[in-house]
Parts: sequence; C-alpha cells; structure tokens
Amino acid sequence: MAIKDGKYDFKVNGTEFQTEYQSPTALEILMIAKQGGAIPNNPEEYALQGDKGLYQGVDRVNLEEDNVFLTIPLSPTQVA
Repeated sequence: MAIKDGKYDFKVNGTEFQTEYQSPTALEILMIAKQGGAIPNNPEEYALQGDKGLYQGVDRVNLEEDNVFLTIPLSPTQVA
C-alpha cells in the first residue's frame, strides 16, 4: 500500500480505506472501518491484528509499517 494524495491506505478485513494520518490509533482505524461497513459491531469491541502485532484502543499504528489488518473480537462471541 502507498500514500496517495497525502493519504495513507490501509485494509481492514479485506476492505480498503484511507486516512490523512500516518499514525492513527487502533480505535480511529476501527471507527473508519465501522463507517465503511467492514465490522458489524462497536469499534470498541475489537482489536486489530496486523503483521507487526496486535493493536487496541489508544495504541498508535504506523501505517507505513503495518497497514493490513484483521479484526479480533475482545469479548466472547454470543451464541444464539
């Protein structure tokens, strides 16, 4: 992924997004992903798993180093 027009590209659960910040928090990334339909529940209920590690809450993510993520639920999954 690259910087386009001063924005940083990243992926969450296979969906591409952009932000103008190089080092957003995990929660900021999750909020963008929620708005874009990549996660079904509240952003606070997830962590991000990237190549460089696990990020959650106020953890800063350097999008030049790590920019492809899967979401990990923080609470047990409810069973119907």
